[in-house]
Amino acid sequence: MKHFFKYEKGFININEENLFLTKSGNWSEIELLLEKSSKSKSQNSKKKIRTYSFYAMLLSFSLLLFFNLNNGKSGKMMLPLGIVLLLLSAYNYIRAGSGNQYKIPLSKINKMEYSFNSLKIYFMNLDGKEDFEKIENIEEKGVQILKDLKLIK
Repeated sequence: MKHFFKYEKGFININEENLFLTKSGNWSEIELLLEKSSKSKSQNSKKKIRTYSFYAMLLSFSLLLFFNLNNGKSGKMMLPLGIVLLLLSAYNYIRAGSGNQYKIPLSKINKMEYSFNSLKIYFMNLDGKEDFEKIENIEEKGVQILKDLKLIK
């Protein structure tokens, strides 16, 4: 049994033993994933800081470029539109890879709650502590897979 489906920030892969949160949904990617622990949380936090730093630098550069070119009397209208489109495309590109990456053994999942296109997974992490993961915008295929596997009602 192997299933995978997309959500807002990546993919969920499920096999007989584990549920995996991945960037690409590629099965070769799961071999390196570890269970969620305090160490994996800090790695994901560092990744998010780098991502938001990139946004801040891109926004700063865009604003600087906009103000430098708008000081001229030519009044070009396409430049602001280009900057906005650049920012939106960068956001969509980075957002897909900004999700957490780790595995959750199916035996450690306490329950899953699905409502309003949002899934909340309650489980025991590697450190033996109760933990949860909130996953947004799951595609319909994924909801059906979770129902078929009797992970959600």
